[in-house]
Amino acid sequence: MNILLKQACKFLAILFVVAGLTLSGQAETAMETPMMIDVTTTGAVPDDGQDDTLAVLAAFEKCKAEKARGVVFSKGRYDFHEGADPQSPRMSLPVSDMHGIVIDGQGSKLIFHGITACFGFGNCSDLTVQHLTIDWERPPFSVGVIIAAEEEYFDVEVFPEYPVQGGETVQALLDYEPDTRLPCRHGADVYCLDDPMKTDLIARQVLRVRPPFKIHPLTVGKWVVLRHQVYAYNAFMVHRCRNVTFQDITVHTCPGMVFVGLDSENITLDRCTVQPTPGTRRPVSATADGSHFGGCTGDIIIRNCLFDGQGDDAINLKSGLFLNIEEIVDDRTVLARHNLNMASMPDPGDIMELTPQETLIVYGTVKVASVAMEPDGHTHRVVLEDPMPDAVKRGDMLANASKLPRARITNCTFRRNRARGMLIQIRDAVVEDCSFEDITSAGVLIITEAVHFYESIPARNVVIRNNTFDRCNYGAGMARGVIAIEGITPGWKDAPLPGVFRNLTIENNTINRSDNSGIFMTGVDTAVIRGNTIRGVCDKPTQERCTAVIHIESSRNITLENNRAEQSLQGAECRTVLRLAENNELDTIIVKGNTGF
Repeated sequence: MNILLKQACKFLAILFVVAGLTLSGQAETAMETPMMIDVTTTGAVPDDGQDDTLAVLAAFEKCKAEKARGVVFSKGRYDFHEGADPQSPRMSLPVSDMHGIVIDGQGSKLIFHGITACFGFGNCSDLTVQHLTIDWERPPFSVGVIIAAEEEYFDVEVFPEYPVQGGETVQALLDYEPDTRLPCRHGADVYCLDDPMKTDLIARQVLRVRPPFKIHPLTVGKWVVLRHQVYAYNAFMVHRCRNVTFQDITVHTCPGMVFVGLDSENITLDRCTVQPTPGTRRPVSATADGSHFGGCTGDIIIRNCLFDGQGDDAINLKSGLFLNIEEIVDDRTVLARHNLNMASMPDPGDIMELTPQETLIVYGTVKVASVAMEPDGHTHRVVLEDPMPDAVKRGDMLANASKLPRARITNCTFRRNRARGMLIQIRDAVVEDCSFEDITSAGVLIITEAVHFYESIPARNVVIRNNTFDRCNYGAGMARGVIAIEGITPGWKDAPLPGVFRNLTIENNTINRSDNSGIFMTGVDTAVIRGNTIRGVCDKPTQERCTAVIHIESSRNITLENNRAEQSLQGAECRTVLRLAENNELDTIIVKGNTGF
């Protein structure tokens, strides 16, 4: 009995020791795992109407110093004013060199005032931003009714929720239908970024707007949106970061783009919304793109998102910018510049494709040894590891073939958008189970052009499937198809030869109503167009080639099968279902099992 009692006591003692060690370990673990930093602990006060910029910045600094798990906003409204931080006058919340953190808004609203960017993330990794809403107290645009329209000016009675004083500049305008709040059909879409329109206050809340050149005729009684700022002040900028996730984010407006990723790896947008503020007379959300990615690698994942009412494309995916060779210094060195003097710096080791503007078809590659910007701020001095091919000449373009992500866009909604639903200029993209509604230009535009923007790179390996397109391609600045593949050479000429774009699949999509073609394709080598249903297109085409439901030119190795597109169900000016136009290799084009062809 004594032996049993001793054994029981010994067992209980061991249990107490183990329990003590466990509790001690838990305490040490708790001490080693820093807390989230609440912005209220550094001076931010929700719902008081006062500026919170410096207090929130202090929370990020405290998070970094204490190696905390992240920054949290106690739920409420926080205000940020232009210029509140003299160290960062153009961006309210710059965040750099933070790793493995979470920024949790807990449903808070961040309200911005003036012209300022919101968040800028630089050299961060494993970052999650979640549960935030961003809006502007006074949006970076004005909305009103056109009450006079003359050749040299037009007058706008601006709604009172957009207070104006006169002297505001206008960088862009778009006219809208008052009842639907959609851009007018084939209406006005005017940009004056370099020479903004001037305004005078001629009566209370009435602006007289003077364009610097003759514009598309405006109609009295229509609404007009005057964008005072279009680009440069983004909601979220991600630069040279890795593994960034935005989750449950809503942005109602900003004076620029919403989600921007540059030279970064692995970016995810999940359940994010870009949408005009509900309950207001705001037909516009962001003044520019809903999202824009350039020079990224890894995976770009966009799922379960809503893009509504952007002033420009909802999604733009590109490798970067074409650099035009202006001078061949020696067999390993060139001076190159972008058409609009924008920077697009490759990194040492990047592979650059050589592309002539005349055909847009790649003829060689070179590897970068070093790159530097010339004193003028826009000319790139690119030094190569090996001598260039003898075929290189002035005017040829360099495109970065190393900065190419994989993109997966699924279960997203695109609606009421000016310009394109999506621009694809990369080489591994899948767009599926999405809906596109009331998009003024193409739902999906695959493009390479050597005319103005010079964005790169010619797309390959793109799949567009199981999507629905309703009422796309009806406004100003239309593309030639709801799904459009367009290679544009200098002088706005179409690519003359197949091979600009490769390996495309357009499958099981439904296209309903468009003023131009349903599918318009140029410069393609290898595409499958299968199982699509197309109705109501070619209703008010902008050119003769857009009178065909499907238009194909300068292409080869194309298969069209099991599509349905009866001419009797198309728009008023449809001339034919399938047009095989100039420069096709007809013996490589297969047409089988279609209905209505």
